[in-house]
Amino acid sequence: MIKKITINDIKNISYMEFCIPTPGLHIVTGKNGSGKTTLFTCLSRIKNSNAFRTGFPASNGNDRLDFFSGYIQYEIDGECVKYSKRASGKWKANKQNDVLALMGYPQVVNITTKDERVFTQTEITPRRNNRGDDWINEKLNQIFGTTKYSQMIRITTGQLYRGRGTVSADTRRRNIAYAIPTGDGKFYTERNFSFGEIVLLNLLYDIHNVLNGSLVLIDELELALHPSAQIRLLSCLREMADEKGLTILITTHSASLIRSQKDVILLEDRNDNGQIEVMYHCPPAKAIGAIGMREDTMPDIVVLVEDDMAKALFMELKRKYFTFCPDQGYLDIRVLEIGGYQNVINFYVEANNYVFYDNVYVTAYMDKDVETDIIPYAQYGNQEYIRRYHDNSQFLKFLPYTPEVLLVKTYIEKKHVFLQAIRAEYSNQQVDYTITEQLDFTAYEAALPEFSNQAQYNSKIEERGSFRKKCKEQAEKVATELSQQLNISVKEVYRYSYKFAVENIPENELNVRALLAQTMKRLR
Repeated sequence: MIKKITINDIKNISYMEFCIPTPGLHIVTGKNGSGKTTLFTCLSRIKNSNAFRTGFPASNGNDRLDFFSGYIQYEIDGECVKYSKRASGKWKANKQNDVLALMGYPQVVNITTKDERVFTQTEITPRRNNRGDDWINEKLNQIFGTTKYSQMIRITTGQLYRGRGTVSADTRRRNIAYAIPTGDGKFYTERNFSFGEIVLLNLLYDIHNVLNGSLVLIDELELALHPSAQIRLLSCLREMADEKGLTILITTHSASLIRSQKDVILLEDRNDNGQIEVMYHCPPAKAIGAIGMREDTMPDIVVLVEDDMAKALFMELKRKYFTFCPDQGYLDIRVLEIGGYQNVINFYVEANNYVFYDNVYVTAYMDKDVETDIIPYAQYGNQEYIRRYHDNSQFLKFLPYTPEVLLVKTYIEKKHVFLQAIRAEYSNQQVDYTITEQLDFTAYEAALPEFSNQAQYNSKIEERGSFRKKCKEQAEKVATELSQQLNISVKEVYRYSYKFAVENIPENELNVRALLAQTMKRLR
């Protein structure tokens, strides 16, 4: 069931289509003027008939000021209704139907940055016995990381007339004051709370009292809160959303909040023409970059590899993957060279929990020879590393080739075609290189035999290690020669060489989508 709002020519928005997400907690971000507050006003109208009047105030007596010529359309299951502002100054629907009721929200609560968000009870005349609100005391302690609110009490105060509706007088926020004991029967009241405490108190109170299954809109969640408190508040709200079946939408510019999520909803006016594009599963780094805060973020994905050749190979595998899946090309991916496979495994296990934020997807791609020569043979050594590998095998993966072996095999077996390509690429017809070693790739690529003892294993692994060492020496030699002839860096030679190698691997030999899909989709 898709619930969609279309906003056309309202304030800064010339056009936006927004599908309301499923229950849970969702962060909405975008630059100032991208339409976040306007969107929340339109969402509020689903249950609040005065939403347009309060959210889009008019200037009485002057039709050239605060003029609204557009419309807001609500749609569900093929049924729709469109609201626009008439000459009378009132917002009217184009037809009578049940579209807004069909949205299914018993309440829509729009918590803005205005009066109710910062309300402080100043007229404190106790009317009823004092008692504590355990739920709000616990949440305040949790979010601020303290115990100071454990004994906080609630005081019923003010005029206790019922007013409109059926809400009990002593549950209305304006009939309640909070106070914290200081000892000897004395208290200090919310009149002396900090601004951050007041903002959070009102926010929690509103959400706690909302009906199950409602839509809750919170503008600028980070208001007056320290970044660590912001993160704990987000966790608290997620729990409340799950417990009450709420759909909670939050707007924010806080890098701390954005990067704490796996993905967010980004509103982006790419062409500065009011055409707002909505990206529903935007990685945090992309979102923070889009709102101009790139320096305050970590990447979406960190990939650990052994060395510079492995990095060059992975980058070309990634590039090829994005030719098949261009919609994921916005991901911010950092590739780190860690050293041998032991270092890669240790770094992943020991540093993953404290070097990177929880929302950063960390994985590793070790050289192919680790998969063939090390992991299957725990009985012959390296048992602790192999155990750590198996404990984390979902994220510890392997490149489809050992990089130096692939490179030298390409240099030898595809020399003619490679030289044609690199000469054309760099406009130098004199480029050439030589391979001095005789290398038997067929023997190296053959399946390993069964080993009956440690000595046999050690001998074969030493032989294979010697082959790879020769490959690496030859790869470095060729790269140096090409670098000097083309007047480019060795790093650039590797980049081009691995690009050529990857492009010339038959598709039935290399399925790059299967190889990288879990990483690029950040599946845990």
